[in-house]
Amino acid sequence: METTVVKGFKVLEALARSPGSRTLTDLAAECGMSKSNVHRLLRTLEECGYVGRDVDARTYRATLRLWELGVRVYSRLDLRTYAVRHLRELAELTEETTHLSVFDGEGVLYLDKVDGIHAVRTYVNVGDRAPAYCSSTGKAILAYLPDETIRRVSSDLKPFTENTVRTPAQLRADLELIRQRGYSETRGEYRPGVLGFSAAIRSPSGEPLGAIGVAGPEERMQLRDLDATIAAVLTAARRIEADLGFGPTPSLGETEPVKAAAKSTAKPRRKAAAE
Repeated sequence: METTVVKGFKVLEALARSPGSRTLTDLAAECGMSKSNVHRLLRTLEECGYVGRDVDARTYRATLRLWELGVRVYSRLDLRTYAVRHLRELAELTEETTHLSVFDGEGVLYLDKVDGIHAVRTYVNVGDRAPAYCSSTGKAILAYLPDETIRRVSSDLKPFTENTVRTPAQLRADLELIRQRGYSETRGEYRPGVLGFSAAIRSPSGEPLGAIGVAGPEERMQLRDLDATIAAVLTAARRIEADLGFGPTPSLGETEPVKAAAKSTAKPRRKAAAE
């Protein structure tokens, strides 16, 4: 491994994480390198346009060159392309319909889906839309969106079933639980009798890029190991993130619901009618 390149990235990442400009002494101490070494690296990064220098204050800062490169790479990422293999694997594992969604406007847009093997199953068409506040993938994404977006979505909570969330406070409580668990669970909130689990696909900064989920008739899904289903959904989301370059690829056993919510124990607000 070329150590000079590694050291250069180390200095650049230290600047990128900093809330403001940094002195040479600060950077050398954080990176564990000599000041002369860091100074040479900074000069090179400055010449390449990645670092700006304040001559009077003798400080350094990261420029927007990193952001420019990141935007170019990000714009080429096709979430559907990266997710399709994992949608198929999740459908094979659970035998139920799986789907990939992104947040759009105040709801979610279904980008892709793989049908379950059963004649009686949930039906989703690519291009369909669903409310974010009562769909499984929608709530998984909404949990990580800014408060302003949550307030906007909460301002018009149209009921679709007896189980649809009714108040902004109730929605916020649901979203907090999703953040604690790492996944969403909906029981007949959008369509009667449908049980769904989803997990957000997030960037390293925490921004939700979309969500992957599985849904099916509640009576049939209850006969399966729901903990295993939830773990499979979480693993699929983490594997998509890994394929996007956001982290290591987990094995199925490495991704589990948090212990406080390892069992799917949420009760429907009222008994949902069969679909």
